[in-house]
Amino acid sequence: MTAESYSPKAVAVPRSLVRLCTEAQRRLWGLRLGRLYGFGVGFSYAVLVFVGPESLATTAKLWGSALATVSWVAGVGALTLATDLAARDASQGITGLARLRGFGEPQLERARAVAGALRLSTTVLVPGLMVALAALLRFRTLHGSVVALGLALATLPYAVLAGSSLALLGRACSLWLPGRGRLLLLALVLGPWLFGLGLDAAVPSIPGAFGWLLHQLTRGLR
Repeated sequence: MTAESYSPKAVAVPRSLVRLCTEAQRRLWGLRLGRLYGFGVGFSYAVLVFVGPESLATTAKLWGSALATVSWVAGVGALTLATDLAARDASQGITGLARLRGFGEPQLERARAVAGALRLSTTVLVPGLMVALAALLRFRTLHGSVVALGLALATLPYAVLAGSSLALLGRACSLWLPGRGRLLLLALVLGPWLFGLGLDAAVPSIPGAFGWLLHQLTRGLR
């Protein structure tokens, strides 16, 4: 292993390659339906902000519930990313096109992960911002505006964390267990969570970690 292998240039993901993978992933039904459902979640909770109790604490809870719901939607998108995208890209000419541009499979795989992370992060981001905007429009006070701004600002890092984690895990499962990536992803994500529910005990899990983070953010924004 040479020093060049550790250079930033060696692990960089070219934007052109990410755009190529993004276009390819837009045709995946799981990601397309996930984004559509994400808009539906955002719209539904934004309506609840307007028709529900005029309370900033309740609005913060609705925001947390919206992000919790759409995180599960992003999880469904991660199942799509856990499939054999390499074979799909090869059959559709994406791999050949990448090679013509001088990119190998390792770079293409990193681009798939980055494109998936951007897609899932956006899926989580949009509903959170929709709820924050609804809060801004309903509570036209200084305190209400501060809370709405806080909700919007908190949405961004959470969306990036949730979307990136799920996308990277999905692609990793596809590589770790070719042909059974979705089963492995389900086992890693749902296994500990369901085990904890069955024992009625706190068992570390990915859904539990996201739920805990949202609870902390919600408490801080009331």
